[in-house]
Amino acid sequence: MRISLVIPSFNQGRFLAEALASALDRPDAADQVIICDNLSTDETESVLDGSAARHPDRLQIIRAADAGQADALNTGFARADGELVGWLNADDRLAEGALARLRQSAGMEPERMAFHGHARLVDATGAAIGHYPVKPEGLLYDFSAGCFLCQPTVYLRRQAMVPLDPILHTAMDLDLWLRLYRRHPGRIGFIEAVQADQRLHDGAKTRRLRALVFVESMQVLHRHGLAVPESWPLTYAAECGTGDPGWADVAAAYGAVAGQAALQALYSHPRLSSRAR
Repeated sequence: MRISLVIPSFNQGRFLAEALASALDRPDAADQVIICDNLSTDETESVLDGSAARHPDRLQIIRAADAGQADALNTGFARADGELVGWLNADDRLAEGALARLRQSAGMEPERMAFHGHARLVDATGAAIGHYPVKPEGLLYDFSAGCFLCQPTVYLRRQAMVPLDPILHTAMDLDLWLRLYRRHPGRIGFIEAVQADQRLHDGAKTRRLRALVFVESMQVLHRHGLAVPESWPLTYAAECGTGDPGWADVAAAYGAVAGQAALQALYSHPRLSSRAR
């Protein structure tokens, strides 16, 4: 079963070789890997040239300016010809045997339109620091409590692929999952194994743009008609503090989607510090 993997890339050269090796240098390698590089200025070009020399038939490189990660991914998805399509950020890596397990599951469960699995969280050095909180039996409404799919473990059948929303910079994957679960209820498969390592480091978008992650996620939930509980802004306050510059944006976004009464109740919540009151 042919697998296409899209890798968006921008100045993540120190991690890129590991990502490529996990996709191309194993017995269960991807059949097509498409790199969409946003004109990186670090060692990315030399890493790509070396990998292209080893895998000229399976690695396609697109070096062009893009309008953001979603735009780059859409460019790659348009070229993907696999029966199964996924994406791997340049700082993440596939687990050993992940694609073999994916092929087996997809062959045994042809009714499933997508698959995901367990994921390990690793630090900048690649050392394990925890596991992503996945929910194998999760349903659409469960996303209100948080995203329970780890992006580098997710693959969709090509007929289930739709373009990502290019307006979104951090929550385009959540938006895709919600569309997927709404259109194909009961048809999402789960692979009971660690399928990928998601790397957490200071340069990662989920850390650099923490406030935007919360703002866009709440907006996406609201867009899909799902409730946005106060646990979302409370989690941000616990992580970053209400004195953080991003708190005002998070609180305003919560008020916009949950209503002013909910916002007032939030500011009265005992878990908020006195600076938020």
